[in-house]
Amino acid sequence: MFKDINVLELLPQRPPFVMVDNLTDYSETQSTCCLTVRADNVFFEKGCLMAPGLIEHIAQTCAARLGYYNCYILKTGVRLGFIGEVKDLCILRLPREGELIETTITVLQEIFDVTLVTAEVRVGKEVIVTTRLKIAQDEQSS
Repeated sequence: MFKDINVLELLPQRPPFVMVDNLTDYSETQSTCCLTVRADNVFFEKGCLMAPGLIEHIAQTCAARLGYYNCYILKTGVRLGFIGEVKDLCILRLPREGELIETTITVLQEIFDVTLVTAEVRVGKEVIVTTRLKIAQDEQSS
């Protein structure tokens, strides 16, 4: 179902700053996106996707969830979002070129236009990053 959706329909970001390849799962409280680590990624260095790229990938997983909800359920269009807080960031290792990372975010709380999530980034079954993010949505649709 989600493989037919162009991720650019869900995100306000545009290349070369798109950090998700696909939305692979969606529910009101949990969503998953994937990204293949490539050498042409703006956050690629020394054979790996660096920490800022991982954080942006997690934030764009949140954006894809909200984009799907806003575009396909509410039919209101994509809204800009902003990282309000990154908390308890634990990077066990950086993903290497060619690896597929899958990130699952779980919504802990939504109050008005602010969403608090936990995130887990995996390569296969190996958890490589965990964190909590607070994301704020702009009031205007694009």
